[in-house]
Amino acid sequence: MEIEEFESVLDKEAKVLTELADKQVAVKQSVIDRDWENLVALISDVNRLSDAFKEIDVKRDQLQNSLDENTLKKYYSQLGSLRSQLLKCKVENRVITDYVNIAKTFIQEVVEKALPQSRNKNYSRNGKIVQPQPLSVVVNQLF
Repeated sequence: MEIEEFESVLDKEAKVLTELADKQVAVKQSVIDRDWENLVALISDVNRLSDAFKEIDVKRDQLQNSLDENTLKKYYSQLGSLRSQLLKCKVENRVITDYVNIAKTFIQEVVEKALPQSRNKNYSRNGKIVQPQPLSVVVNQLF
């Protein structure tokens, strides 16, 4: 009974990870295309899938801990496949994060040059000099 449930959980995890990876690729494309409405829906889907994966993974971990080593050996390739799918999701997430951070830094530099803030030095709680953040600016695009 536990083995059948374990196999079922492994299949569910694989399906969720596959769907999550597909959604992350779509998120990256929406960011690049600046399709903000689609992006919001995709982020909601990614969050839902992440929550589902966490629940399934907890169940898999409990079942895996209850099985003996010899029984688990026949699932090593499937577990390895899950691990590689998870790594793919993490890499895709990192790519999206890096892209957004680069874009954010570029925009901050442009705004700083266009609207220079006061040149006074700001200090953090630790006494280190920090760059002042630009004030919020709304830009209307006429296209």
